[in-house]
Amino acid sequence: MIDIHAHLCFPEFAEDREQVVAQARREVQGILVSSCTLAEGECALALARRHPGFLFPSLGCHPVQGDHPQEIASLIARHAGQVVAIGEVGLDHHWVKDPLQQRNQEAMFGQFIALAERLRKPLVIHSWDAEQRCFQLVRDREVQAAFHCYTGPPDLAEEIAARGFFVSISTNVLFSKRLRKTAARIPLDRLLLETDSPFLDPDRARRRNTPGNIRLSARKVAELRGVSEADILDAAAKNAKRLFSLQLMR
Repeated sequence: MIDIHAHLCFPEFAEDREQVVAQARREVQGILVSSCTLAEGECALALARRHPGFLFPSLGCHPVQGDHPQEIASLIARHAGQVVAIGEVGLDHHWVKDPLQQRNQEAMFGQFIALAERLRKPLVIHSWDAEQRCFQLVRDREVQAAFHCYTGPPDLAEEIAARGFFVSISTNVLFSKRLRKTAARIPLDRLLLETDSPFLDPDRARRRNTPGNIRLSARKVAELRGVSEADILDAAAKNAKRLFSLQLMR
């Protein structure tokens, strides 16, 4: 099992981060540690150095919470040998409605798309209520990409997959009817799994989500597709290793 998106550098893990990682080692094969800010990017790099072959840094600048995009881009370039993906980056039209702010988001996203092309790194795309526009911006570029925590229309997910990109299903598949339709329809060779920890508690009890809960997502996706849980876990792990060029310790 590989969790392709977990925010282990968020404050929710500050008091017991190493214990969470130790527990995750018993549950999953690897985790992409996603960052949204400069400080989180530095934290993700440090975590990955302490846990080589298990934690992998994905560095980006969140379209809403992000900061210091130029410094983040420089950090990515300096550590290109260690960074496995650029993200999360993208657009957010859920929280940002102002057209000028949306254009500013697009400009920043464009800079990271260009960086991904230059460094030959896959993108991890934040696309909340902006899935169509994100797809338009990357579909003709020389990049690979995963649409993280996808919640958009199922038809668009199929189009994204047909273009060769990946669609990542999170633990909200346990309670989102639309996401269940997406999970049932996207090609298995374009499917990824994530928890988006500490968010999206599968019980919706506002508890902290953790990487081990990825198995619950796999179980639901397997049920929707009429295949075994192992089939889903194996396919998603194979896709993650291929997209992010992961060298796992086990």
